[in-house]
Amino acid sequence: MNRRGGRLNPIPFPRTPRPTPKPPEEQQQSQAPEASTSNPDNVVYEPSSKDISHVKLILEKTGNLPPEVVDIILDHAEYWACAIASADYRSLPSGHLVIRGSQPTEDKFLLRTEPIGLSNWSPASPDLWRRESTPRLLDPDVEAESEYPRATIEALADDPVPSLEHPVRKVVFDIVSRDQGWGGERESHGTYNHSYTWFDAGLERFDPTIKYRQNPNYDERNIPTCAIRPLWPVSVRSEPDGPARYHHDLLPSPEHCIQHNKLAGRPFQHHHVEWKATDDIDPQSTAAEQLESAGRGRATGNGEFVRNLKLGDIITVWGRARFGRWSNNIERVEVKVYWAV
Repeated sequence: MNRRGGRLNPIPFPRTPRPTPKPPEEQQQSQAPEASTSNPDNVVYEPSSKDISHVKLILEKTGNLPPEVVDIILDHAEYWACAIASADYRSLPSGHLVIRGSQPTEDKFLLRTEPIGLSNWSPASPDLWRRESTPRLLDPDVEAESEYPRATIEALADDPVPSLEHPVRKVVFDIVSRDQGWGGERESHGTYNHSYTWFDAGLERFDPTIKYRQNPNYDERNIPTCAIRPLWPVSVRSEPDGPARYHHDLLPSPEHCIQHNKLAGRPFQHHHVEWKATDDIDPQSTAAEQLESAGRGRATGNGEFVRNLKLGDIITVWGRARFGRWSNNIERVEVKVYWAV
């Protein structure tokens, strides 16, 4: 099934939270979510890169510990830098966002995270940031140059810059949603079997070749918002000279499905899902079947998505609904990304 979504909701650029929560930004459109970088219902302090740097110095000096041992201690304590992105739809007239199956908007972009570790970067175009990125196919002639140099990315990161190529340790999703509350196979009611409303995690990355085509004289120390290229959902072209568009699968991707809604569930439900770099569940194992029974993608427990994330990568969340009369009703979506400093 190949469709692009319709009009999108503005999502503000997120920042790492501080101890004092900030009020949500004003709703900008009738379909705009109320969004913030902290959860006013349950404020939890997350350390910044500078906080972690100070703790590392304390452990090294007072404990006379080598940096390698300090890193092991902080990893074991899960004392990592964190960035949060959220979208809250409870202020809409209906009290939630509705995605309807068999409609042009059945594949809905919901939010994107801050580029991992790039706390000194901000979007030059807030309008582009709030929308799904333009589908783009990678030009084979410039494939080797499709990523920014590490030095360019590091210049936009907080000190200390993560030394690892793949620094992400954990991604946490919190979703409050439900389906239409009726229909489907009666014997599957209250389970995740045969549920056709769900959420997927996508991936984006900055592509310097996009920048050069639009403005060859652009300062390479700054990365424009238009340089965001989606890696998943994938972009395709139906005709050789036609425009690129997103390819959205009819059924959930085992590698990207965050969570299904329970079938015919009337009350809104909160699903808390964690993907860790240390996860090691074989997609063909019994444990993977248990993930699937819990409404998750059976291949999301192997840790590959998290382990492959790089400095500057962007995670997106998409809401899905399939077939007539099915609807994905969403109150709130939040994503936390944790990385080692």
